[in-house]
Amino acid sequence: MAERGARVIAEETFWLRIPPPVRSGLLLALLFGFAALLGLADSNGTKASDQFTGSVPWTVWRGIASAALVTFLVLGVQATRVLQHPGRWGIEAAPSRRRRYLLSAAMGAIALAAYRLISPATGPDLPVQNLSLRTTTVLIGGMLASVPWLTVVWLAHAECRDLGKAVTRRPQAPIDEYAAALQDEPGETVHFRRAVERLLQLWQLLLVCVGAFTVGVVAAVATSGALRGAFVAAHPDRSDEFPPANVLLYGAFFALALSIITLPLAASWRARAQELVEHGCPLPADGRPTAEWAEDRARLETLLHLDLSILRNPLTALSVLAPLLISALAAFLPQIAG
Repeated sequence: MAERGARVIAEETFWLRIPPPVRSGLLLALLFGFAALLGLADSNGTKASDQFTGSVPWTVWRGIASAALVTFLVLGVQATRVLQHPGRWGIEAAPSRRRRYLLSAAMGAIALAAYRLISPATGPDLPVQNLSLRTTTVLIGGMLASVPWLTVVWLAHAECRDLGKAVTRRPQAPIDEYAAALQDEPGETVHFRRAVERLLQLWQLLLVCVGAFTVGVVAAVATSGALRGAFVAAHPDRSDEFPPANVLLYGAFFALALSIITLPLAASWRARAQELVEHGCPLPADGRPTAEWAEDRARLETLLHLDLSILRNPLTALSVLAPLLISALAAFLPQIAG
């Protein structure tokens, strides 16, 4: 299913409209363009600054930071495409809800940006002019990309919640395929197939959302690790002022934040999927499960990814393990190389 979600993204009309050579050239141009902007007038005029801004560690940070900005840009464009065509991903929310959720996410990003401006974080002591402005640019790029993705996660969560509410609506109220499937007799396939397809669409979206946030987190953590590498290269005897634990905590914080954002959606989706399985394969009336019943139920659970444990679930690897692994590599790789 993850491969299917990736294929849906790769086959987006927006991306297919751009010839592959042009697309690659555009991304490379953005990469080098962002790197040039991040290095624009970076020296403060001193000899130490001239040497540092021309060094490999600073060039590496600029390269990783510019790659992060390109990543944020691509992620933001893709999230916008999802919001423009939510029906392809199983979301049937009204446009008014999309606008409300997008506005809420934007207000949250603005509040965080305002807090950063009011209480700026203390950056590393590097001989670079306007270092805080350069690092804040990367941060703002990540925040802008997170706004539409956070909106998508909220919409998907609300969709799963609405599927559960639809079952208890008044008889005269409009009903969708999921609720209709739960009102059919077990074994009927008129609405059941569409209900399964709807849940699989939402599962694709869940994986894509977690994957997008994970890629963004990895980009942010890698940028932080590169900044530490540049600091250690500039001040080898002051490495304890920017310890590896800072990068590790950075990655752990993002892993926790990612879990807080996506776990409610995953739990709501799993509840709907389990509900459909219980209806499609109810326990026999005598309470004695047969081999045929167990086989049918296992097939349906496998189709809906309910057979995966927490540790084997790709969501766990994406949302928790990947940020922690990248933060560990980013924190200790300069130390190992040295």
